[in-house]
Amino acid sequence: MLTLAEVIAELINESPFLQEGIAEGIINYSALARKLHPEIEQRFNKEVQQGAIVMALKRMAHKVDASQLEDQAKDYIRHMGDILVRSDLVDFAYKNSPTLIRAQKDLLELVQNSSSDLFHASSKGMHETNIITSRTFADKVKELFWEEEKLSEIQDLAAVTMRMPISYTKDAPGVFYHILKTLAWNKINVVEFISTKHEFSIIIEKEEINHTFKLLHDMKNS
Repeated sequence: MLTLAEVIAELINESPFLQEGIAEGIINYSALARKLHPEIEQRFNKEVQQGAIVMALKRMAHKVDASQLEDQAKDYIRHMGDILVRSDLVDFAYKNSPTLIRAQKDLLELVQNSSSDLFHASSKGMHETNIITSRTFADKVKELFWEEEKLSEIQDLAAVTMRMPISYTKDAPGVFYHILKTLAWNKINVVEFISTKHEFSIIIEKEEINHTFKLLHDMKNS
């Protein structure tokens, strides 16, 4: 049977924000105990005193250390390549269908024969396919996919792209978390996140370009 300390540790480990807050010593244990109280009582199926939760949180606080993981992530980010920005993008989402692959094939042929400054990215999920492209190419997408069921279309987007360090072999778990956490704390709405082996793009609203660029630039040069 799980102990109170083990249950609390599970709940803390489910939330990197809480884990980091405890490691930094900025968490109010009484407030956190009140927040965790209903979930803990549900797991034990009996009454648990909030005071006991507070004491358990204080005892486990010294065991939570997120600094080493964050230092590795920061070091990795410093070795990333230049930050590239592209604006005037459109995000389409279409429901998957037997005919969608054919339309996507025709679209990729057009992309291949288009100018090199065209931004285009696509990904296929279990139920939908996402296409992000330059605004100048949006009409081509609509034309090729007019028979498909469009789930959404978002205008006025931008992409901030960074290259990962190919020659830098150090493992750095938590890199994406560190980047997305910084954007979340600064109220940047990430519309999409696209990644390949050595490159990733953050799709944001166009008016957030300067703020996002500054945040990533500061992380890279800190």
